[in-house]
Amino acid sequence: MAGWKKLALSFLALILTVSSTESLMAQKLNESSVGISLLSQRELVQYDLDRVWWGQATVDPHRDRIVHLSLDEINLYALSTSGIITAFDNGTGKKLWATQLGRGNNVSYPPVSNSKHVFVTVGMNLFSINRLNGEINWELKLPNSASTSPTVDEDMIYVGTLKGRVYAWDLKKLQELNNESKLPAWRDGAIRWTYQTGDTINTPPVVTSRSLIFASQDGSLYSVTINNRQLAFQFETDAPISANLAESGKSLFLASEDQNLYCLNILNGIVRWRIRTSFPLRKPVTVLDNNVYLSSQKDGLFELSAESGHEQWWQPLASSFISLTPTRVYASDELGNLLILSRTDGAVLSAVPLRKFQVKLMNEQTDRIFCASESGLIMCLRQSDLPFPVRFKNQDRYPILPEIAPEPSATDEAAAPAPANENANQ
Repeated sequence: MAGWKKLALSFLALILTVSSTESLMAQKLNESSVGISLLSQRELVQYDLDRVWWGQATVDPHRDRIVHLSLDEINLYALSTSGIITAFDNGTGKKLWATQLGRGNNVSYPPVSNSKHVFVTVGMNLFSINRLNGEINWELKLPNSASTSPTVDEDMIYVGTLKGRVYAWDLKKLQELNNESKLPAWRDGAIRWTYQTGDTINTPPVVTSRSLIFASQDGSLYSVTINNRQLAFQFETDAPISANLAESGKSLFLASEDQNLYCLNILNGIVRWRIRTSFPLRKPVTVLDNNVYLSSQKDGLFELSAESGHEQWWQPLASSFISLTPTRVYASDELGNLLILSRTDGAVLSAVPLRKFQVKLMNEQTDRIFCASESGLIMCLRQSDLPFPVRFKNQDRYPILPEIAPEPSATDEAAAPAPANENANQ
């Protein structure tokens, strides 16, 4: 009897130890998100919203915070101040991997990706990461500190720097040098070309089939040919260009601190239209569904016609564009609330209290709303009547899903003709 009692006590102690360990792990996982709570589905219903998923990014709870969210056709990436990048499936929220980049606490910019790799600039280093498993493919020490996110396609990666030089790196050559353990000593061998401007490169370059377009703190926009860096055109403004460029079709949209928004022909730089505002333009311009969304911290959100620049509506309470659906525009106000606006006239339909989710993605890819607390709690929301994402850009890059024929109903089966009897006439 004493033996059974001793065994039972040992078993109970084991259970308590496991439970205590799991509790500590759960506490350690969530202690960075103390005080942050998700809106319940019942609360979201009143805003006509559903929560698609939520997750926790990997962060150091004592000294870390999320600073960047970025999106591609498959994944959502969260980057922290300590250089930890976490990848989630952007449709399901499944946490795929987390990777430490460098020693942390360096200036970083939002991640970008092509079909195979994710690229991040942290301090003076450029990292190439396997998109599927998060393994670091190679690390490149840049000649100068990056000043913005790179721009990448399947063959090249373009990096703008604080000293005003743009570098065009050959990805295939970088991979070869890495395989031969020749990085960073032989890095110059992978440079296709460079281009020097008069000041810091402020915006990620825009790449087209023929040219690379980028803006500088010197107030100029440059378009150079991809193959041999020949200047195609240069467009000058009266103040620095600090807002990200936007493109749509054959038009390029340029917001300048000279208070002007320009629409240029992307091929030759000729001005198609220009509007003058009453405030410097420092926030990214978004162009979706033939509309331009222009925002300012103090002066509100404007919807303009991409064809003419004509103002369609103005909402003074909104400060940043977030996402778009066929009937609504989602925006953030100065306090961090999520504003739900009528797409017809910009009227405020409701406001969702998301002030503790300070990092909100400006989504130009789909209608989904992605936001994060600085402590790493990630949430994806959608409009209730839109179960499948509405996609606005890069349709050809999304995985092709198999078409599944619906199962026949009982009525269909009853109405179906009986199969012929092959032996009836034999």
